[in-house]
Amino acid sequence: MNRNETTWFGIKLTQRQATNLFVLSIAGTFITFIIVIQMFIPLLFMFTSPYYYGNISYFYQSLLMMLPYSIAFIIGLILSIYTLIKSRKIAKSYSELISTNSSKSRITMFCPNCGNKRSEEEKFCKQCGQELR
Repeated sequence: MNRNETTWFGIKLTQRQATNLFVLSIAGTFITFIIVIQMFIPLLFMFTSPYYYGNISYFYQSLLMMLPYSIAFIIGLILSIYTLIKSRKIAKSYSELISTNSSKSRITMFCPNCGNKRSEEEKFCKQCGQELR
């Protein structure tokens, strides 16, 4: 995965920005979910109350009054979930790039016995067979 392909609403983010967005979107998802649930619980309790039983017009009136707020909070919940998914992908793409670039570097070293060039990964010299440390 290339980090240039993954954007958040067309904006390229650094790993730190993506991580901060991830944390904020977790909080936003939780808070928005709680608010949406609290908005609809009174409507559910209305059906169990004998005072409102049979008065369906009050239910529709309450639903209509809450409609703009419900739409706003549901859109906020969708945006938080989208941000959660995208920021995770962006941060993960950075960590994949960092891990592939920082794999064992090829530093040119020399054998202490014969002076032959060797890489850091070799355990024995190809020229003289000396054990390398």
